[in-house]
Amino acid sequence: METGAKVIHVEVISPLPESWGVCNTCELMLAQADLGQSPPLRGLEEYPQEWQADWRRLAAILIELSEKYAGRADFHILDPRSLAGMWKSLRYGVHVYPTFLLPGRSKVVGWDVERLETAIASQAASQATAQ
Repeated sequence: METGAKVIHVEVISPLPESWGVCNTCELMLAQADLGQSPPLRGLEEYPQEWQADWRRLAAILIELSEKYAGRADFHILDPRSLAGMWKSLRYGVHVYPTFLLPGRSKVVGWDVERLETAIASQAASQATAQ
């Protein structure tokens, strides 16, 4: 990685299985409001096959891209049911999952990994020319 190069932050908005929990802030607020305990742990197998396939697909994509862009891009998953995820969904008009948000209000909607990689490469190129 070049000296002084900035890491590209990619936010991924996608529903997550309850067993993966909600954001720590939401968990803390729910606990302090005495609205019950955090979501019970449930296995992925309790969800419909289509949802399981989507979560596995998203996980595989993020693992692959994290390895490919190690040190140049990081990925942060936001569940749209969390406070942060809901805010980002409203702010960026997210109606389809997954949606990938990149710096500069750029977004890639859906499963188009090639388009996502093009967007990340474009961000990297614009950062390189700005230096």
